Amino acid sequence: MKTSPLRRGATLALTLPLVLGLAACSDNSGDKKDSTATVTSTTTTAANHVKGLPNGFDLQAHRGGRGENTEESAQAFRHALELGVTTLEFDVVMSKDGVPVVWHDPEVQAEKCRDTAPATPGDHFYPYVGKLLHQLTWAQLQTLRCDKKLAKFPAQQAAKDNRMLQLKDVFALAKKYGATKEIDYNIETKVEGEHRDWSAAPSVFVNAILAAVKDAGVQDHVMIQSFDWRTFPLVKAAAPNIPLVMLWDETTWLKGSPWIGDVSYEEVNGDILKAAKKLGVQVLSPGYTNPYGLLPGQREYKLVADKEFVQAAHKEGFRVVPWTINNKDVLAQQIEAGVDGIITDYPTMLRKVMEDKGMPLPKSFTVKKKMKEVTKQD
Repeated sequence: MKTSPLRRGATLALTLPLVLGLAACSDNSGDKKDSTATVTSTTTTAANHVKGLPNGFDLQAHRGGRGENTEESAQAFRHALELGVTTLEFDVVMSKDGVPVVWHDPEVQAEKCRDTAPATPGDHFYPYVGKLLHQLTWAQLQTLRCDKKLAKFPAQQAAKDNRMLQLKDVFALAKKYGATKEIDYNIETKVEGEHRDWSAAPSVFVNAILAAVKDAGVQDHVMIQSFDWRTFPLVKAAAPNIPLVMLWDETTWLKGSPWIGDVSYEEVNGDILKAAKKLGVQVLSPGYTNPYGLLPGQREYKLVADKEFVQAAHKEGFRVVPWTINNKDVLAQQIEAGVDGIITDYPTMLRKVMEDKGMPLPKSFTVKKKMKEVTKQD
């Protein structure tokens, strides 16, 4: 989810016909597997058999579980698979040469990454730290080492010499663990809605993501989420069976917002359920409080997805998966409110809360053959 001051936007247009040409990504073969994390009596789920969505409570490791390991690193995804989560949640940013890069921020942040050497001798664009990823090629990005421990996450295990991954690398890693047909992926298009020249256009994201999804054969295990709602009709046109996850918080769902596509805040009278119906999404994913980040005991603390909201959403056929919750009391409250899943930086913490409530836990995986360094690119 969002933390960078340079958030989500759009340039680099691809034609809609190319997006439509990827409609084969909506392969109808094979129904969704049954998750080992079935929902207990403490929760209520809507439409438990939606194709492309997990069955049962959805434990999502945010950026692979950045509270525990370097975000969106091979190390983080390995840990999440070995721990046992339902869904790997992560972001995609497009490089200058059209590579779907698994990264959250539009720019290369100094607090996360360090330069090593230019990709080519005399590269005038070097150093790369501080530049937009959209301005850098995959070769340039691969010279970076994004292995700095974040002060915000004191327990985080830094992944030494970590390099950014491509989308296909995450799918390949799951395959090494024999998890291809069991783990789910919640992929966010990091479109910069407020600064559209900071990122590729939504169609570029959709083309690249759906192509990688098709190549990996994981069409029935992918959700696509976005704060920039222009993404949804493109995915729906190209791959109508892929579930859509509507992200929002108090900074994006408001009058005059550049994030909400063709939805008129005024026409739906600020009703997020009406907006979701108009967009045809399957999952509602709000920031868990308004404003985001409040904790129990604070004056304005109130869950967005409280029991009343969840019941109303379920009545309309939506699932509800709030983000990003890192407090055990809030995790427990959200489960008690009946949400269908939770996105967290601390999947170990959420597993413990689920265990304490007597809920079945997601399956853990072990590597099926000798691991090769996943961050080594072809």
